Amino acid sequence: MDNRLPNPIKEYYIAYFDVLGYQAFFKETPDKASEFLTIIHSAITNTVNYLKSLKDSPLASQFADLHIQSKIFSDNILLCVEVGKNLKIEKFRIIIFMSLISEIQRKFIVGYRLFLRGGFTKGKMSVNEDYIFGEGLIDAVRIEESTFHPRIAVSDSVIKYLENVQIHSQEEVDKAALIESRVNNGEYISNEEQEFYQRILQMYNHELLARILALNLLYKCDDDVWCLSYLYCIDIRTFIPEQALKQVMEIMKQISYVDYEKLPKTFPNIDLILKEHKIIIEQKLIKHSDYSLFKTEDIHNFELQEKILKKYVWAMTYHNYVCDKYKKSDYHINSQGNCERRHMKLLIHVFDRDGRIKTTAK
Repeated sequence: MDNRLPNPIKEYYIAYFDVLGYQAFFKETPDKASEFLTIIHSAITNTVNYLKSLKDSPLASQFADLHIQSKIFSDNILLCVEVGKNLKIEKFRIIIFMSLISEIQRKFIVGYRLFLRGGFTKGKMSVNEDYIFGEGLIDAVRIEESTFHPRIAVSDSVIKYLENVQIHSQEEVDKAALIESRVNNGEYISNEEQEFYQRILQMYNHELLARILALNLLYKCDDDVWCLSYLYCIDIRTFIPEQALKQVMEIMKQISYVDYEKLPKTFPNIDLILKEHKIIIEQKLIKHSDYSLFKTEDIHNFELQEKILKKYVWAMTYHNYVCDKYKKSDYHINSQGNCERRHMKLLIHVFDRDGRIKTTAK
């Protein structure tokens, strides 16, 4: 008889998502059916290995203590991390966790043409090897079910947390600014004041870096829903003005010189990311704009096709937003909306650089 007691209810960061096109994946690629669990397992394993690699980073190792727990059932995946108690590093922990979820999302899309839809929240749950339950899980599932588009929507509670939680008070910042002013005026400051100033400066720099990362990791959709930006790119050179970039790099240099030296070598290839994503989205748009195989009386199939097509129209809008954000107009998707006249359903034409309509989706 199993006398194990349930684990206590704790607060977690929770990412819950399902795989869109799950059934179609097995139907269209039956030879890969047995590989599906391996695909998911590989994505999570790579995440864990990435976390281990962060231990070599004096900066990231402070925030990478993420014990990720996972539950996989059918096409549903849940990843969660227990909320920590150290307020000084907690904002970075949630940002790192969100960035890892975004990376998993991007790998599913680019590697296997599989899109995810889900919710990301912060809430209370009880978790062990056999079960998982609690308000946090209910909230994550509710968010996933309410978002139609292929995105991982972020709860208002997480957004408010990122906006409002600060590791220093305004009073401390004002006091540090006064000390800095006195130093600039050549006035004497005590060792105690110097230590206080350096401590607040480091906290302020951490807060500034977290704000920059959060602003680029999140995407606010046209329906005012915040979601994870899975095309998020840590190459800060692409979205920060040169003068501001110098300031950010100086902040990094002060926080961790080792990371400052390594950073330029680890910038991702945003051009390759956008190029691959563009090809996938264009193929999806062309494929699901083809109603030619449906008979006029197949109303259900017309409805289903349009429903799927709208998901990729959203993905196209997001893709073009990222192209504009990173000033990568060469990867912009050119399209035009129309309708399938037999049932007046949405139709999307995708154009090449010469203005010709693309008609095949390989």
